Amino acid sequence: MTKKRVFLSVALFILFLVTSFIIKTLYPDLLWFASFNVESIWWVSIKAQWTMFLIGFLIAFLVLGSNYFVTMKIAKKISNDDGEPIQTRFEFVNQFIRQLFQQKTTTTLPQKAYNILLFLGVIIISIFFALVAKGNWENIYLFLNKVSYGTSDPLFNKDISFYFFNLPMYSLALNWIQFLGVVCLGSSIWIYMTKNLFKVLFSKSKNSKNIKTHVLVLLSFIFLLTGLTQWLSIYDILYMDTGAVVGAGYSDFYAYLPMKKIFAIALIFQSLLFFIWAFYSSTQIPFYFLGILVLIYILGLKVYPGLIQSYYVKTNEQVREQPFIENSIKFTKLGYNLDKIVEEQFPVKNNLTIQDIQKNKDTINNIRLWNKEPLKQTFSQLQEIRLYYEFFNIDVDRYEINNSTQQVMLSPRELDINDLPPRAKTWENKHLFYTHGYGVCVSPVNEISKEGLPKFFIKDIPPKSNNFDIKVTRPEIYFGEITNEYAIVNTDKYEFDYPKGDENVTVQYQGKGGIKLDSLFKKLVFSWKFGDFKILISPYIKNKSKVMYDRTIREIVNKITPFLHFDADPYLTITNEGRLVWFLDGYTISSKFPYSEKYNQYVNYIRNSVKVTVDAYNGEVNYYIMDKKDPIINAYAKLYPGLFQDFKGMPLDLKKHIRYPRDMFLIQAKMFRTYHMTDPSVFYSREDLWEVPKETYEESEQPMDPYYMVTKLPGDKKESFLIFLPFTPTNKNNMISWLSVKCNLDEYGSMKVFKFPKEKTIYGPRQIEARIDQDPEISPKLTLWGQSGSKVIRGNLMVVPIKDSLIYVEPIYIQATQSKFPELKRVIFSYEETISMQENLPKAINEKFEGAESVVNNLEESISNNLNTTYEKMIANFKNLEYILGITKGNLDKINSKINELKKLMQKPNQIKE
Repeated sequence: MTKKRVFLSVALFILFLVTSFIIKTLYPDLLWFASFNVESIWWVSIKAQWTMFLIGFLIAFLVLGSNYFVTMKIAKKISNDDGEPIQTRFEFVNQFIRQLFQQKTTTTLPQKAYNILLFLGVIIISIFFALVAKGNWENIYLFLNKVSYGTSDPLFNKDISFYFFNLPMYSLALNWIQFLGVVCLGSSIWIYMTKNLFKVLFSKSKNSKNIKTHVLVLLSFIFLLTGLTQWLSIYDILYMDTGAVVGAGYSDFYAYLPMKKIFAIALIFQSLLFFIWAFYSSTQIPFYFLGILVLIYILGLKVYPGLIQSYYVKTNEQVREQPFIENSIKFTKLGYNLDKIVEEQFPVKNNLTIQDIQKNKDTINNIRLWNKEPLKQTFSQLQEIRLYYEFFNIDVDRYEINNSTQQVMLSPRELDINDLPPRAKTWENKHLFYTHGYGVCVSPVNEISKEGLPKFFIKDIPPKSNNFDIKVTRPEIYFGEITNEYAIVNTDKYEFDYPKGDENVTVQYQGKGGIKLDSLFKKLVFSWKFGDFKILISPYIKNKSKVMYDRTIREIVNKITPFLHFDADPYLTITNEGRLVWFLDGYTISSKFPYSEKYNQYVNYIRNSVKVTVDAYNGEVNYYIMDKKDPIINAYAKLYPGLFQDFKGMPLDLKKHIRYPRDMFLIQAKMFRTYHMTDPSVFYSREDLWEVPKETYEESEQPMDPYYMVTKLPGDKKESFLIFLPFTPTNKNNMISWLSVKCNLDEYGSMKVFKFPKEKTIYGPRQIEARIDQDPEISPKLTLWGQSGSKVIRGNLMVVPIKDSLIYVEPIYIQATQSKFPELKRVIFSYEETISMQENLPKAINEKFEGAESVVNNLEESISNNLNTTYEKMIANFKNLEYILGITKGNLDKINSKINELKKLMQKPNQIKE
């Protein structure tokens, strides 16, 4: 094979790889982004990545190429001067190159062949450095679009944005250039060694100076960059976690930091000495100064700070660390938005009366009796209808019903291809026929039928609304949580919509989602991408057909905004128009917030900066900025103009369903367990640590999960939808406080912690569970029900504040061991020393507050009364209309007046009694 054929083959292979990458990956991605109307985001990312690739390649190629040129020039000069041929000392290298270039001579290696080999090496290494630059493009572009935070750190007085944007960029640049210098040095030494010339460096030959000068200049450059890297690393003391405080402590600031600066300056000075030594070979000072560097590192950075900590700080640690503890408290609270928490006292008078129960019946009617897992299993038994449907998750939300807030639990009925029978899993069924889920089930959180089953606001296929103002008008779910398979819609094979008796109702997609397969080239591209040529040859696929892929809601948002982190619990809402829309909460995080304790390896700063909505039918995606003060999301908004909208632009019917995200609340709650202590002396001794209490769920203990509830907080005039979690002291079971955050639009994000009097014992969840286990009436029944093929499931214990008191509610489910069909059979209620267990909550409350059962009407009765009133008004109007028609003989004004009254009533058909 000739040299031309070798290089032509390599070139063609590279061209094939590049073309394959463009056709199979880049082009489909562009079409995918365009189908969601965010192709500009794709272009910004692609341009930025490949710009950094080219810049990185050019810099690396110029530096490595120049170094190669200098190295070869020195090597050639030495070889010529010594009268020796240029060849490698390693025979296996010689043999490889001879075979590659068909050199049959065994005496010398052609200089041209050697140069080509090394030139290829320079290109390959330059590509590696270019890929590193490309992979870190975001750091560079965020630095170019940085936004100020407005607060400075207490040690270096730099704005927090310096640590978010500048520091990562500087570290990246220094490390990249430093590694490039190391590669230059290593490659030069390797070339000198392969040419058997490195020994010249240690000889007294007149040519040794050239090699030594070259090597020492490179070494000087590396030490200079190492010194600058060490200087930059002084900011790392803001993240130390080695003593009584997170961040720099006393010994860090007064001992380690000065020695770190001295060490960095010493490295830079060593760099200068190497540079001088390169041109003045008589001096030996650089060699001796290396020993001083080692001493500074060992004694200055390792020994000295430890001595100061052990023999000075420890003797009066609390006093000496106090200002640093104050920094840690302040900045950890800033990092997790804990500084927004308002503290109030909750006296716990436990003086409820039947009148208080009546005044707070909206709270009681919203106590969640259904837990997610039992309700999911019950939904599956009652409403999946066909084996291929699945209720993947249960969401919690609230709706306005009869001018009151009603908490509900809902779940979309998604389609899971994996549940099809094996013979039904054909390509046509998986990708053309079974393309979408259908409908949603909605249940009030507190309603139980006589059989112990949930009651439904929306159920069945097609969806039927019962006592619920909102109808589902677009029930199809093309974009959901388990829409994992690609789907091709608008084909000549109609899609399965929903079952109807023994037949199936079919439909064609009418939405905006998907990528049109309107050319043979596109069909070929996606056949290649999915590895399935049926797309290319199927007679059902026409130019009007569309392909949908990467269509789970998580895939969508992660692909469009990979820099955001999303809450683990997306939830579905129903708009006023009856459309199904997903909500996802997006977070910006960082591990570079000064003096803030880390929640995990990656987080010591978090903001719920974005709320994302995804239409379940069209796939339309909208990003709304929730935290305008977050510099990270503001930098991304500058980088991606047009992607993010102001929260004011969100439709009102969606705004009513925003809620404070669970993951954010849980992280804040876990950090607040320690950082509610603001007194440095109390914080130092950790004498007031809190814990998340434990509860009994099913048959085992687990930490309580935060839960949503509707209640009226002390001092409020109306109920709020909020997220809630109680706390207990560490290693104690009594309750000491509870934290809540409001989700209502007008008070969204309002955080309060209510503290109980320390001199008073307030039962914690674990203590209530123990009292239930010890109750002589309840415990034997639970034991009995747990026998003879049945299983008792103890649900989540709910702590509910009412006025100045606390009540506790726990649902009890019974489930046959051979089937997952739990029924809610009992509700346990606890207040003060009373514990009661009854068929439903009103009856259980009635044992303590006589008359409560009639006061706390269930939702169905309330709505039924309203419907009866509406119905009676309609009958009266019809009778009036008949009377008017009889006596007026054409008095159209009065007739039109009555007809208009009827029209107003008819505008809400769900209020008309069937």
